[in-house]
Amino acid sequence: MTEEKEKIIARLYCKLKHELRVYAARYCPDEAEDIVHQAFVNGYNKIVEERNESEQRSYLYSTVKNLCLNFIRNSRPVYMDLSPELMTEFVVVDTHDYMYELIGRLPRKERCILELALQGYDTKEIAEQIGMEYNTVRHYKKEAYAKIREALKNEI
Repeated sequence: MTEEKEKIIARLYCKLKHELRVYAARYCPDEAEDIVHQAFVNGYNKIVEERNESEQRSYLYSTVKNLCLNFIRNSRPVYMDLSPELMTEFVVVDTHDYMYELIGRLPRKERCILELALQGYDTKEIAEQIGMEYNTVRHYKKEAYAKIREALKNEI
């Protein structure tokens, strides 16, 4: 099983290391590579436990964000505040993570359709890709968005 876990981590690391490094470099340019590496080391078991790649991605972005915040907090004097732009970016990432958490709660078909839509596929392409009728995909997509809107309404 350990060999299987290592393959999962290696595949994910190869796929995400560049985008995570770019993300970390916005806040800690000189430490970005070390922070990304540390995110994978810290979350080794948690990453493998996640059910799908979107949850793994979300976990890694959160971990990188927290490592960046810890680095900034520990490397600057206490009286210095983070710039408003930096705080806005962290709010955006938290929102992104929460959206993927909500998507992860959807029923399998709705989640699959919504994930494809978020990757840029239109309804017709999704229908062709998963072998469903166009109107069925529209229905599932509409239901998924309604559930997410309802969850967000309850949060606000």
